[in-house]
Amino acid sequence: MSSRGHKQEALSTAAKIRFIKVGLLVAVCVGLIACTVETDLGPDGLKDLREGQKAILERIEKIEKTQKKMLASLQKRSPNKPTVDYNKVYDIKIGRSPVRGAKDAQVTLIEFSDFQCPYSQRAQPLIEKLLKAYPDDLQHVYKNFPLRFHKEAMPAAKACLAAGLQGKFWEMEEILLKNTKKLEDKDLKKYAEEIGLDLQQFEKDFNSEEVDKLVQEDLAEAKKAKVTGTPTLFLNGKRVQNRSEEAMKQEIKTLLEGKKKS
Repeated sequence: MSSRGHKQEALSTAAKIRFIKVGLLVAVCVGLIACTVETDLGPDGLKDLREGQKAILERIEKIEKTQKKMLASLQKRSPNKPTVDYNKVYDIKIGRSPVRGAKDAQVTLIEFSDFQCPYSQRAQPLIEKLLKAYPDDLQHVYKNFPLRFHKEAMPAAKACLAAGLQGKFWEMEEILLKNTKKLEDKDLKKYAEEIGLDLQQFEKDFNSEEVDKLVQEDLAEAKKAKVTGTPTLFLNGKRVQNRSEEAMKQEIKTLLEGKKKS
């Protein structure tokens, strides 16, 4: 169940318990009124009423304890995720990451991605459209964020960076994102051959400390920018909330207008 589902369950349970407690409290109040009004019950009748009220109060207390335990258990299973601040501007270093687009761009689109992530794959047509729409004003920076539960994401990231050392990062990026379900070692070598890489050098770079450091540099920037999933996009350091083409074009337009005024 999702964290949202856990929260809804907790709220539903709490609401039910509150309803029961209100009903029981009403019952207690009615009983107390009966004690003062029904004087013809006699000592035995009043005694029975008091014992009944005591049992109800004990049940209420038991329900309260159960409620607290249930809510604590749900909160433990579904901890609240930190709120994303979409107004914060992060200082994300481009470093040695591959860049394409306008050389003197006014707007920088930074993408943190995972080659095994289907959502990262789906984001690529949008990025291509934006680059075509703003050929003189937009640059695209790719940063690796291989997720731990994608076992082939890290090798794919290293393969792409190794291809980059031979000047063919974007060629490798394109072919990997078209084959997100075929990223085993044999596949990576096949793609390297297809784009015309020196295979011996490719394998050497793939296993090198330099390529490993490049991945770690990306991960360090991701941590600073509080990236937790893929793809995560930033425009001039500001996290993109709405990834529709229309919304992103409007954001780029706003950034460009702001540059002209400053």
